[in-house]
Amino acid sequence: MPPDQPSDAPAAASHPRVVFFVNGIYTRHIAGSDIYLTHMARAAIEANYPVQFFGGHALSWFLERQGLPPNQTVTDSKVASLGDASSVGGQLGLLIDNTRRFFGTLRRLKEVGRQSIAVAISDFWWDTLPLILCRARGKILYLGMTAPSLRQVLFRTRADVPPSRFGSLHFWFSQQLSLRCFRFCRGGFVIYGHPEIKDYLLRFGYRESQLVYVGNGIDVTAAQSIPDQPKQFDVAWTGRVHPQKGIDDLLATLKWLKEQLPDFRAVIIGKSKDALEKPVRELGLAANVTFSGLVSEEEKFRLLKAARVFVMPSHYESWGLVVGEAVAAGIAVVAYKLQCYPPLFGDFVRYATPSDINEFKRLVEKQVRNQRAGDNYLAGMDREALINSLSWRSSQGAFCRLLSETEKLRVNVSASNFFLNHN
Repeated sequence: MPPDQPSDAPAAASHPRVVFFVNGIYTRHIAGSDIYLTHMARAAIEANYPVQFFGGHALSWFLERQGLPPNQTVTDSKVASLGDASSVGGQLGLLIDNTRRFFGTLRRLKEVGRQSIAVAISDFWWDTLPLILCRARGKILYLGMTAPSLRQVLFRTRADVPPSRFGSLHFWFSQQLSLRCFRFCRGGFVIYGHPEIKDYLLRFGYRESQLVYVGNGIDVTAAQSIPDQPKQFDVAWTGRVHPQKGIDDLLATLKWLKEQLPDFRAVIIGKSKDALEKPVRELGLAANVTFSGLVSEEEKFRLLKAARVFVMPSHYESWGLVVGEAVAAGIAVVAYKLQCYPPLFGDFVRYATPSDINEFKRLVEKQVRNQRAGDNYLAGMDREALINSLSWRSSQGAFCRLLSETEKLRVNVSASNFFLNHN
């Protein structure tokens, strides 16, 4: 539905309207960038900025589910049925579906007033091109992760590149197009979700003054609301069932631990039972592994706190949200030493050499034995400071400060134009 009033109107506050372009939500499934949108939108609302959203019918469902204002310009006619979106046919269908929302946005782009602050919640062209073309003087582009390079796509040297390469090639092209074009936007800022992304953006020619770290966060409130739990499980894992996540290494580690440790128990958190129950049973682990199914945030942290060690055998990650959640829950973490982890978590994680499954298994076993003996390496560390730095509240504060700075720049530009036009 269109907004109740023109975007240039003062609305309920003196702040300009914040317009979020969110054409990438195409199904009733919540992803990481959607959670980021939720927290940034709530931060803007709490700071008394009126908000408006551009997106499809799936976004309408999402806004209602998250309790966000339904002040939306709808950019498609319905939620499409795409089948398997990971297949080549599904990827083509998804591209067509996102293109529909892109043109739906262009048809309604005049609703974005000159006094607005526009935000693209992804670096895909269906959000960034409307951001670049709209009339808003203040513009913010969110970059959550770096795309694989063309070489990484062609030779599949990054773990998140699938055999078809179609989606990864599109990701690379879209990010190249968006970042190369957006740097010419006057008054444009890029917010990035991981510290290592800054150097990547500087190589595109951005100035440091255009770049603002507004990291992904963890739900500190949910983590702190759950008291310490009796230890029921030796290890815990949660995540997507995808080769990138090191599923084969996870299963091999569980099998190893059963052979090395008496009364070994593990919990797999989330909706992965359908994909993992059969291989777990075939490895003789059915009696050792508990599947929680889809759970609330509070139950997720209860299960984490009921475990001794969190294992993360991913071969590629852009941030590592679940690692932060495990640290917030106060349990040991063992992961491959991926590039993204040390800048965020430092010594709060115990690292194995990437892809060295034997080292990984032995390190997990060592930590389980230590934990069983009451030796938790986190006990002597300033975990509270890390948790606070990674909280959503910290990220929301950074976003609101940027909105305030963008608003000041927008006002200054308007004043300059006034004097230029009247002298």
